[in-house]
Amino acid sequence: MNKHPKMDYLYVGVDCHKYTHTASVINCFNEPLGTVTFNNQIKDFKLLMDLVNNALVDYPDTLLVFGLEDVKHFGRALCTYLLKDKYLVKFVNASLTFNERKSNPIITKTDELDSLAIAKVLLDKFDTLPDARNDEIFWTLKQLVTARDSLVKTHTHYKNKLHSQLLHHYPNYRKIFSCIDGKTALNFFSKYPSPNLLKGVTREQLLKDIRPTFGGNNAIKKVNLIFSLITDYTVSDPDYQEERNILIQLLVKYIIDNDIRITELEKEVIDIYDRMDCKLHTMPGLTKVSAAVMLAEIGNIARFKSSSQLARYSGIAPNSFSSGTSTKYVDNQYGNRRLNALIYFLAVRNICPGSHKYTPTNPIFIEYFNKKVSQGKTKKMALVCVMRRQVNIIYGILKNRTEYTHPQELHDKCKSTFLDRFHKEQEEKQKQAKEKEKIKK
Repeated sequence: MNKHPKMDYLYVGVDCHKYTHTASVINCFNEPLGTVTFNNQIKDFKLLMDLVNNALVDYPDTLLVFGLEDVKHFGRALCTYLLKDKYLVKFVNASLTFNERKSNPIITKTDELDSLAIAKVLLDKFDTLPDARNDEIFWTLKQLVTARDSLVKTHTHYKNKLHSQLLHHYPNYRKIFSCIDGKTALNFFSKYPSPNLLKGVTREQLLKDIRPTFGGNNAIKKVNLIFSLITDYTVSDPDYQEERNILIQLLVKYIIDNDIRITELEKEVIDIYDRMDCKLHTMPGLTKVSAAVMLAEIGNIARFKSSSQLARYSGIAPNSFSSGTSTKYVDNQYGNRRLNALIYFLAVRNICPGSHKYTPTNPIFIEYFNKKVSQGKTKKMALVCVMRRQVNIIYGILKNRTEYTHPQELHDKCKSTFLDRFHKEQEEKQKQAKEKEKIKK
């Protein structure tokens, strides 16, 4: 009689929580062998090992496989503990456990039932569940990137607050400073949060105040512009102006401090990224920071067998619905939406003609995009095609640890085609402009 491979294992489902975990053991016939609840501390993991060792008494020469719903947060300590002891650990998605619980005629929920459901999913989907990996460097990179994202959101919040306050004092401040969080702008607003403080200030004094962050003849032009714009401002002191000045100065201080923290975190992110010996930043449109953010979402590329799996994980590959002879494809609204957004904006940058309309970031992708549009696809569909092609490149760079290199002959050909089309469009615009002038005359 042939022995099924699943008979070689006992299946341990662990329901992970913040303070305690609950584990249940079943055999290959889905028979419960015991349940235990233990604290989420390394010293208490011995209770789990006592449970599985007692179960192994009746099943000699049997291996253990553990299934955890969480291997990155609450269950990270247990996952690391098990992997260090060379146990096989699988990641069980919580949605699979939820579906297993729903299959019962009466739906109830306890930690014991959840751990049994996890063990049942582990048994049924043993061959397809992903292995848990001890990827500390990817986990650390993810934590740094998350902290940076939080600071960037806070930075944007402070900028918006400062903007709303400055509109009451300097309604046309954008004519003076195009970037509200620039060094010169922040230096100016910290010293002169309202135009009333400029009363009695000479041009020479203001020039001294802004020169530390803004030098040369441009500083003189900036001073003249400031004095020309504030002549129409109210010179009387409104009520509670001093309190509002303090608020603006605090916002400026928060923005400066936050910018320093972001810079420090980005240095740490780049340091971790360099240790991973990753060449993803060599792809046009990416820097080391943006490449690290994308890598934090992808994780260990070894968990993807092909670029198609990575495309499905990022929600780019469409879902197919077929019945009989009919088949249709719909947008994939699932997957990692953050990674999907990162690849989307990378695609937008790669089909951008540049700031001068004739300096493309990547002419190969521009021509590929135009080719898809000429084949009848909408621009949105063509952009998805570009995203899918980028996934292939990203997968190849990470899998083979190689730099991005485009075919030089194809690159030159696409760039020549792009420039020819650009010049023709410019000539056509000039002709139309001349015809309009003739009609006016």
